[in-house]
Amino acid sequence: RALPSGVRANRGLPRMASQGAAWNYVVTAHRPSNVTHAVTAAFTGPHDLNLIIAKCSRLEVHLVDESGEGLKPMLDVPLYGRVATMEVWRPHGPGSQELLFLTTERYRFCLLAFDSATGEVVTKAAGDLSDRAARPSECGQIAAIDPEHRLIGLHMYDGLFKVIPALAGGSLKHEAFNVRMEELAVLDLCFLHNTPKPTLATLHEDSKGERRLKTHELEVKNKTLAQGPWAQVNLDATASSLLPLPTGGVLVLGEHTISYHDGNRSLSISTSASAAPTCFRAFGRVDPDSTRWLLGDQDGMLYVLALTLSPPGAVTQLHLERLGNASAPSALCYLDNGVVFLGSCSGDSQLLSLSTTRNDSGTYFSEIGRWDNTGPIVDFVVLDPERQGQGQLVACSGARRDGSLRVIRTGIGFVEQARLELSGVKGLWSVRPSAPLLVLSFVSETRVLATSHTPSDTAGGGDGGAGPGGETGGGDEEELAEVEVAGLDAQSPTVMFADVCNGSAMVQATPTAVRLIDSSSLQLLASWSPPTTTLLTLAAACGSHILLATAGGGLTLLRAHTPDTGGGARLDLLARRDLGHEIACVALRPPPAGIPRPPPPDRMDVDEVGAD
Repeated sequence: RALPSGVRANRGLPRMASQGAAWNYVVTAHRPSNVTHAVTAAFTGPHDLNLIIAKCSRLEVHLVDESGEGLKPMLDVPLYGRVATMEVWRPHGPGSQELLFLTTERYRFCLLAFDSATGEVVTKAAGDLSDRAARPSECGQIAAIDPEHRLIGLHMYDGLFKVIPALAGGSLKHEAFNVRMEELAVLDLCFLHNTPKPTLATLHEDSKGERRLKTHELEVKNKTLAQGPWAQVNLDATASSLLPLPTGGVLVLGEHTISYHDGNRSLSISTSASAAPTCFRAFGRVDPDSTRWLLGDQDGMLYVLALTLSPPGAVTQLHLERLGNASAPSALCYLDNGVVFLGSCSGDSQLLSLSTTRNDSGTYFSEIGRWDNTGPIVDFVVLDPERQGQGQLVACSGARRDGSLRVIRTGIGFVEQARLELSGVKGLWSVRPSAPLLVLSFVSETRVLATSHTPSDTAGGGDGGAGPGGETGGGDEEELAEVEVAGLDAQSPTVMFADVCNGSAMVQATPTAVRLIDSSSLQLLASWSPPTTTLLTLAAACGSHILLATAGGGLTLLRAHTPDTGGGARLDLLARRDLGHEIACVALRPPPAGIPRPPPPDRMDVDEVGAD
């Protein structure tokens, strides 16, 4: 039985293990990073918007924030198999919690749901869909969900269409059955909308190499395919994908044309002004009514396809616009407020923000997030340039224009979230009174920064948009701005800044004074100064106590009192000690658990760890 990624397997060699000579050790050193599938769904709750990403043998579930511009990781689920297809199952319609249907390359399927009580993913249904006597399809597995959620259809083997019927409550039946198909070379298929019976549209290639569009009505009771409502349509010789529309028609994507068909009429547009082919590899719906689609080709060019509808709902015009180059996509998911997730198998995955105007780089989008992808690795070598016994992989990663040379080694990685250029910073402290504050100490001054929310400058609003002719919604952006704290000495450098008295107050230590500041009003409560000829060099705080080191080797212990403790706000001198040596560092910690706290001392016992 295959183990999920990240699980260790120790498998001994029977003859050698008895002699204690050798063991095999297998472990996943790096989790898969290439995105094969991605969908959006209300998976973790009826009112949540989740981005679900499949990376070979792992599922990642992210929560999209209210602005639609950020992703919060929620779940990372290992799978026993590589994902072949992934679709969203909505048995109860919009506004309800949705399920996830997927199949693996070994022809297993499962229906997954999120249990909010335990916070885990549970399996609602699972089974084996393999047929030993059938021939696997050369185009791979194709899954299609009936818009009315009456069944799930799968094309896995040539000449067979697998059907998993659903019950009235939305759960899947325990038995699946095969339906014979006349078409052998099926390139893509989908279910049509607004049909009394499940109606299947197939894109196939006949024995003469011509590609055709054909429809079938599925008779679930008789387990047969009947003639569909549309006449067979001849298509472009490079047609490869079908996109069903809520109006009942279907879009056909080809290398040279994009066409629309609804059984009564058809229209098409060219994909390029030149004769160069455009191989679409990913697509994603922008609007709920499918009037705008995002498309991506194998070279990383992104497009927006806009549909013009007549009052009855028929498509009257198609318009294709280029947005710019990004990573070659394998999945495109429109999130909200003009934000798109682009998953890639051959390059880095990206989070893009669409705009209505062209930027300086010549594209209609900007990158707001990126996830590294080391695959596919076509070659690598192991090096130890520092000769420390820690090997590094130098890998040839990616493909086509996304190819790169990457150095991979084990360790801890850091992700940069923001950058602020400041010179001369000598100290940095983070405190959290009523709002998070960042205190910066310079050579001769102290500054305080705080986060502030400002409206986004993206144009438009409503349901978001995509590129030219679309709109992008607004949202709040977090920015770091300088603020004034009345009780803080901004004209002096800060030696130490910390929370004291269980967060009800803050303390600032400068070379000449210690200042007690109220956490709510940010006003000065009390101050204490050493003798005029003495400067404070180091400080530490814990609870209500403050430990100070002065030039020349002096130690001073203070205790802070706030108005809540009674007797008014003040800083009391508890003890003083002269060590006779310059002090390099100080630390103040509470006593270990189980040891009673001593009463406030009137003297200080110091153990010297080391002295020159």
